[in-house]
Amino acid sequence: MTSTSTNSQSATDSVKPRRRRAGWLWPILWLSLLVGSSTLGIWALAWMTRIPPLPDCQKISNFSADSDRLYCAKADVESGSAEDLVAAIQLSSQWESDHPLYKDAQKQLNRWSEALFEKAQQRMQQGELEEAIALVQQIPEQTTAHAAVDDAIASWQAEWQQGEEIAARVEADIQANDWEAARKSLQDLKLLKSDYWLAQRHQALSQKIQREQTAIERLEAARDIARYGDIESVTEALLLARESDPQTQAWAETQAAIDDWSEVLLQHSYRKWEQEDIDGAMAVIQKVPVDVAKSSEAQDLIDFAQAKRLTDQMEHSWVPTYGKMLNLVEAVQAVQDIPASSPFYEEAQTSARTWMQKLEDLQKLYFAGLIAQFGQKPAYRLAIEQAAQITTERPQRIQAQTLISHWHKEIERIEDRPYLARANRLAASEDKAGFEAAIAEASKVELGRALRIEAQTKIAEWTKRVQIIEDQPIINRAVALAQEDKLRDAVAEANKIESDRALYDKAQKLASGWTRQIQIAEDQPILRRAESLAARGRLSDAIAVASRIGPGRALYGEARSAIAIWDNERQAIWEAQQPVYEEDVYYEDEYYYE
Repeated sequence: MTSTSTNSQSATDSVKPRRRRAGWLWPILWLSLLVGSSTLGIWALAWMTRIPPLPDCQKISNFSADSDRLYCAKADVESGSAEDLVAAIQLSSQWESDHPLYKDAQKQLNRWSEALFEKAQQRMQQGELEEAIALVQQIPEQTTAHAAVDDAIASWQAEWQQGEEIAARVEADIQANDWEAARKSLQDLKLLKSDYWLAQRHQALSQKIQREQTAIERLEAARDIARYGDIESVTEALLLARESDPQTQAWAETQAAIDDWSEVLLQHSYRKWEQEDIDGAMAVIQKVPVDVAKSSEAQDLIDFAQAKRLTDQMEHSWVPTYGKMLNLVEAVQAVQDIPASSPFYEEAQTSARTWMQKLEDLQKLYFAGLIAQFGQKPAYRLAIEQAAQITTERPQRIQAQTLISHWHKEIERIEDRPYLARANRLAASEDKAGFEAAIAEASKVELGRALRIEAQTKIAEWTKRVQIIEDQPIINRAVALAQEDKLRDAVAEANKIESDRALYDKAQKLASGWTRQIQIAEDQPILRRAESLAARGRLSDAIAVASRIGPGRALYGEARSAIAIWDNERQAIWEAQQPVYEEDVYYEDEYYYE
């Protein structure tokens, strides 16, 4: 019985959890359905209200939808370019009134037409008349801006024609060299409205007047100089004329004058050549511009002069360079073009042989210089050996000897630099022993060596420092004596420093000051006594007492000033004490009366 009741209880307990789970399942199912339907509704709403994708204006074409083309036209005109405005206008103006986009397009069309009209005006202000007219002609008739198109074109064309006429008058005045009339005509451009005529063309014409006037005045000045006919005057005239602007109208006349003056110089050069004054001929021909020769002989002489000019450029420095060798090569090539029939052929060939020898020497010296750049003793010795191959009869012998001397000096610097380095280290101790040791070390640099002057400068500096160390105690003792009012002893002590010592000037300055104090102390009572006598009216006695202060004494100047004052006072007293003889006056009057 007990067993049966137990089994029944167990069955009942197992049924209760199943019922409990069934109660939870339905709410969960309904909640899932609610969430799912809500999500689906939100997605549908988002899909229905989403913004459609924008068209890709880079891929737009005539086959694209009209709405896409209008959208891209609106986007393009934001750039502000005239071309985009024209394209947008052409697109929107082709739609009829029954087109779905017609109203929207018409609103944009008026705005774009006004913007295009402004662009055309800007082009006109910049002097682009044809472009400006072409732009306004793109404005459709149905727009509000089209009403002003014809008037604008007529106004622009009239102003342009007026500006061209004024510019033509200015050009004619310039051609006639009438600068005053040209500037007067130029002022008429100020009556126009376009920035192109008011600013650009006005400035350009004004500058042209100035350039042409300057060119003519420079040409006239050159002609005045060239009238003297001598080489210097003609050369100066050539240089002045060649400063003119080749773009001016006066350049043709200037070029003709340059040709004439160049021919004058060529004739001078020929005469010097015939007189066997080769250097003189070369000097004159080098003044002739290379591009003005006419005859073959003149060209030969100019080529020869140009070659010589190249070789002369290498005479200003003893350092061999690649550029100098290149100049020699160009010079040799220049004279080799002179034909054997030329009167300058023999001289040119002689110069070419000399230049070839110079080139050979320069190559050796240049190679030696490259070796010397290593900066070591073996490199300098090798460079010297290389340069020594240039013998005495070679044209670059002096340059070779100069370089050899320079490299010998560099070797000496390498050898003697350690002496100065050790001397500087010894002197760094800043004491007498260190300075003396530094002097001894620097003295090892012998006379005639590259660092001899530097060594002697250091020796003089350190010798001065030693003297200061030795003589400073004397100065100190003298100052101490002076502070004890033993001025004579202080002067005697300072005078112990001899004239060739570093502190001599300082010692003499101190001694002079103390000597002055001594003299003042000695002579002040004398001057005071003289002043006392003068105050009592004994001027002669005062002068006698003050005269005891001799020249060179500290109070001598003050004493002499006082003596001068007292002497003047005494003289005034004497003059006042002299009697006046009135009888003489009466006798004179009586005599005159008779």
